[in-house]
Amino acid sequence: MTMQMMVEILFFLLDIVSLTLCSWYPVSLMPSKSLNQPGLRNLRRLRILRAAAWLGYAALTVLIPNLGRNDLLTIAVLSVYYVWIGYLLYHRDKVGILYQFGFMFLMYATQMISIVAGSELYVMFGLEYITYLYVKILLKAGLLLIVTFVFRILIQRRFVSAQPWFKLRGMILVPIISMILIFWFTVSSDVFFIRFGFGWLIVYCALVLVINLYCLYFWYDVSKVQELKYKLELTRQQNELTHQFYADLEENYAKSRKIIHDIRNHLQMLEQSQKYAEMQGYFEDVHQMLNALGITYYTDNRMLNIILNDKLKSLRHEQVTCQLRGVSLDFLSEMDTTTIFANLLDNALEAAGGTKDFKLQIEGEQIQDFCVIKLSNTTGGTYVPGLSEKAGHEGIGLENVQNAVEKYHGTLQTGQKGQIFSVTLMFPK
Repeated sequence: MTMQMMVEILFFLLDIVSLTLCSWYPVSLMPSKSLNQPGLRNLRRLRILRAAAWLGYAALTVLIPNLGRNDLLTIAVLSVYYVWIGYLLYHRDKVGILYQFGFMFLMYATQMISIVAGSELYVMFGLEYITYLYVKILLKAGLLLIVTFVFRILIQRRFVSAQPWFKLRGMILVPIISMILIFWFTVSSDVFFIRFGFGWLIVYCALVLVINLYCLYFWYDVSKVQELKYKLELTRQQNELTHQFYADLEENYAKSRKIIHDIRNHLQMLEQSQKYAEMQGYFEDVHQMLNALGITYYTDNRMLNIILNDKLKSLRHEQVTCQLRGVSLDFLSEMDTTTIFANLLDNALEAAGGTKDFKLQIEGEQIQDFCVIKLSNTTGGTYVPGLSEKAGHEGIGLENVQNAVEKYHGTLQTGQKGQIFSVTLMFPK
């Protein structure tokens, strides 16, 4: 094998490998939601399928252009196959399809630019044909690396999950139509090229590239606004349902208090009429059962008292320390009271995990012009801001609390010392 043949093989491999790796890298960065397959065997099987799919992609990049010798057919086959790999083996997301089509357009545009730029250098410096091929491959690989780097930033910083009702058909058409326009421009503009040269094709491709990037950027802003609206609506519905639950709970407590009051009167009458010693233990047991049905008065705030009674009923008396008497929280609306304390208590009880040594302490005090509430609980894990360890949990509970606290110009601080996790709320008077 001569040196010339070795060089040709190396450049051929550089062309195929750079194209395949640059196509794989953006897809591998997209967040995967539906492919978390448990088990080592399934993980190995998925890796084998991915490797086989990319080998097939590399083979198609060589076979399709040489067999069909039709650029439009090549673009269509490679685009469909590329999207198929990403959707089935990586992200399973509509937004991922949009990004893949956008990357295919950019990849096609870089190839056109490298061909035109190589032709200009070929004519300008009188290069040999084999040198022209090498220059074209180097330009193509370099531009692909730049485009891949840009997409890496775009995916990592601006990837937005699509809502089921958000339509993406229009945005997917942007890169597809752009690829078709460039194709028809190259095959039907011989007169334009003869008169103005190939340099204007680079300008044309660059302008179309800018338009596509702007459309992606604009679509991101629209999608982000829609996502925030959707999330806000879910939060509002959640708060309304939670508040309605505690309102119904309070009504049931009010009815039970009336019944308990009447039963106590009957018991007192029975105690007066039955003086047998063996009946005294029975009456004491009944009184304890009625006490368990009553409400513990943790605080003067009506809604907060209902929430505390509901959330703390699963804990033993010695596990809870609550000192909120004398602290006024009347400035909080019932909806925000529910949002703040229901979420915080849910998080604390989640940390308990049914352990017997769990402790929860709730303290409140007025410090000059500020109302300070602190919740502390034992935990066996390590708190990481922004993450939730609950299965299937969206991790927005603490964010809802933060939003509710900020409505009253308050602050929320979280921290952990050893096995004690604490949340401190501070409201101006």
